[in-house]
Amino acid sequence: MKVNLSTSVKLALAFGVIGIAAVGLAQSTSTYKGPKVEITYLHGFTGADRPVMEQLVKSFNDQNPNIVVKATAQPWGTTWNQIEPLVASGRAPDVAVINEDQVTRFIARGALTEITPSALRAAGIDKNRFFKPLFATADYKGKSYGVPVSSVAYVMFYNKDLLKKNGITAAPKTRAELLTAARACTTDKAGKKAGEAGFDGKNLETWGISLYNNWVGSRLAYSAILQNGGSLTDKDNNAAFNSPAAVDAVQFLVDLVQKENVARGNSTEEAELAAFSQGKVCMFPSGQWYLDRFEKNPSYALTFLPRIGTKQDATWGGSSHLTLPKQPAGYDRNKRSAALAFINWMTLPAQNLTWTSTGSLPVMKAVADDKKFDGQVISGIFDKLGSVYATSGFPWGGQVLGPFDAAWERAYLGKQEVKASLDQGVDEANKQIAQVRSQFK
Repeated sequence: MKVNLSTSVKLALAFGVIGIAAVGLAQSTSTYKGPKVEITYLHGFTGADRPVMEQLVKSFNDQNPNIVVKATAQPWGTTWNQIEPLVASGRAPDVAVINEDQVTRFIARGALTEITPSALRAAGIDKNRFFKPLFATADYKGKSYGVPVSSVAYVMFYNKDLLKKNGITAAPKTRAELLTAARACTTDKAGKKAGEAGFDGKNLETWGISLYNNWVGSRLAYSAILQNGGSLTDKDNNAAFNSPAAVDAVQFLVDLVQKENVARGNSTEEAELAAFSQGKVCMFPSGQWYLDRFEKNPSYALTFLPRIGTKQDATWGGSSHLTLPKQPAGYDRNKRSAALAFINWMTLPAQNLTWTSTGSLPVMKAVADDKKFDGQVISGIFDKLGSVYATSGFPWGGQVLGPFDAAWERAYLGKQEVKASLDQGVDEANKQIAQVRSQFK
């Protein structure tokens, strides 16, 4: 999960988290009363976020003398390769952090242990304190397998000055407003506006919105599908991203390039980021992890993704969840209780607020509402954090997302009509699913 440190949030935390910290610590009395135990904790926070996680683990150990947490940080990819062999050999960590794009796969492969309602209650973990779709990311077939500790989301950055220069005084919130703003912002090298006679859509000086062809670009398409009430899969977890809702959503985005000429075709995330930074693009949809590049520049702001679809607010989100890898028969019950106590402590408001210093979004409303975020650029999306959805819930993530990303790229580049491209993607995805279905429960 891609996260950069947010300077302004770090400063806000450094100069006072007393209010919510006091609340969090008041709730943090451990539910574990057994003998001293040692538990192992595996996570992939190996970048600038690692010292924050290490300090949190140290604080937990200091506050809980009968539990010793031994943490190991390693690259996410290494963990994905090791989890199942470690479970099979009886050497799995007591607690492991699993990301949204992997968690359902490991659940359906039998590598993770359900966290039952009674276990949640015994550990003091109230699922209602978390944003509902975020907590549900680690649910499968009506059962819970993880508790969210970190989150990112797809947002829309925009250039306030460039919008205002072109007559747009507020960030767009609807499909119609986005199209109006994009048209107003688009000018060719000769100074002609989109729609004017002689306008050259292949030779733009400024343009309305950034679209691009990698997996990050396709998450805009996924978000639009969600906003239309659609999904990537059906009730049987077969690929279904060629529904009328999906076709409408993707067609609108492709039309921004192929019909409206308010976005560049055949562009990359890096090229669009550079153009946005240079003041050539009005709107740049992407992950909130780019906040640190723009938060100190008063010309830039961000907003929750406009409602490109027609039914609901929604956007893609990435997340990391604390999980319990499956253990061998005879596993020490005290370790399990201690592991759950650790998960509870790590996801209390005080700890989550501290974790936002890494660039993560709050995983619960209590943190999003903290006054320490007042005036922070990122807080502009906090009222809709309950509408952030991960690409999870189906165990064959790669078999769905790979063909979906490829379908988006073909349509965006104009290589294939939207409906035909999505149909081809669904056919390919379901062929791949059929090949691996027997490997999952």
